[in-house]
Amino acid sequence: MNNWRLSLFLGRRLSFSKSESNSFSGPVVRLVTMAVAVCCVVMLIAIVTGTGLQQEIKNKIYSFRGHIQVKKYIDESDLRESESIKLTDEMLLAISSHEAVKFIQSSAYRTAVVKSSEFFDGVVLKGIDRDFNSENLGFYLQEGRIFSMTEKDISDSLVISSHLARVLAVSLGDRVAVYFIRESPKPPLLRYLYISGIYETGVEDVDKQFAYADMRLIREVNRWNENEVGSLEIFLKKGYDPQMVAFELEGLLPYDLQAQPAEDAFRQLFQWMSLFDINILIIIIVMVVISAINLSSALMILIVERTRMIGMLKALGAENGLIFKIFLFKAFVILSRGLLMGNLVALGYALIQKKFKLIKLDQTAYFVDSVPVYFQWNWILYVNAGTLLICLLMMLLPVRYISRIPATKVLKFE
Repeated sequence: MNNWRLSLFLGRRLSFSKSESNSFSGPVVRLVTMAVAVCCVVMLIAIVTGTGLQQEIKNKIYSFRGHIQVKKYIDESDLRESESIKLTDEMLLAISSHEAVKFIQSSAYRTAVVKSSEFFDGVVLKGIDRDFNSENLGFYLQEGRIFSMTEKDISDSLVISSHLARVLAVSLGDRVAVYFIRESPKPPLLRYLYISGIYETGVEDVDKQFAYADMRLIREVNRWNENEVGSLEIFLKKGYDPQMVAFELEGLLPYDLQAQPAEDAFRQLFQWMSLFDINILIIIIVMVVISAINLSSALMILIVERTRMIGMLKALGAENGLIFKIFLFKAFVILSRGLLMGNLVALGYALIQKKFKLIKLDQTAYFVDSVPVYFQWNWILYVNAGTLLICLLMMLLPVRYISRIPATKVLKFE
């Protein structure tokens, strides 16, 4: 019987025998197994909820303005006004031919003042055209519907946020006056629109500013031609980096146009979300260290408890390496049990939270009303494998204690 098979045999006897569970080290091993499980739960929940929150907020931003926006080079980094760009078949073909592009929709922005019978507030009207993907807004629609743009006449409908509806004290079907400010000495341009829908994304920067209207209304106010729009919103297929694709699209556009990724338009929000990665990494490091310390303590207790067995093995000619492997196998069993329990608890919680949304959040602070869950399976696998590998490598330190004690001295130690 070679060393590996012998160490595996003895390690299994040490790990799974009934006498082992009734020994002094039995409760210690169970306690350490639970500690590893708790650390695993904390790490996995940090991953699925942290990445879930990032993914949920990103999806809201992307659904509002696309992954990339093509527009004129202007000094302002916000979306409050649009300068027109002329659409050409060549430009649309060049953009749509890129392998990362899923679809393109046109839009335009115009500041306005919306007034109800009692209150008023400033908004940014987002003009949408027939190519608008209504599913993106429909997901956040709380009441009503998105107006149709199939008629020949300009739609007199308006979709506003729940925040604006509360400020103006209006509901579905109410008529509001929309004032478009023009250069002096021209008076404001007045249009009457009817509330057809109310949405809520939970992203304050969006809900407090934007309302949706017919693109043709924006064209009429700005005196644009049919082939003029404020911007093109580009939606990408999964797996593509908006920053990289935007850089590649820049080379396909006329000199006066830019491809701006959503990360640049909402820079502060994305910088805040990037802090989640640091927090998750810190949690993982701390939990792995705690697991390793607990496992080292348990292994030292096992070594002291099994000194007589170690002495007998050494007296029979067993090398230190064989004995090391026996206790490393024991550490592997403890770790595996703890990780298995932790995975079952953490992923079970995640599935329940994903389906029933039991734990709620303050939407004004976190942009979502419940703890989001996103299963990033590659990271879950990396954390499990990394924890197992790092902890086992750290176990090489306590097991080396065996080699420092002579066999004769070990046999006398009880």
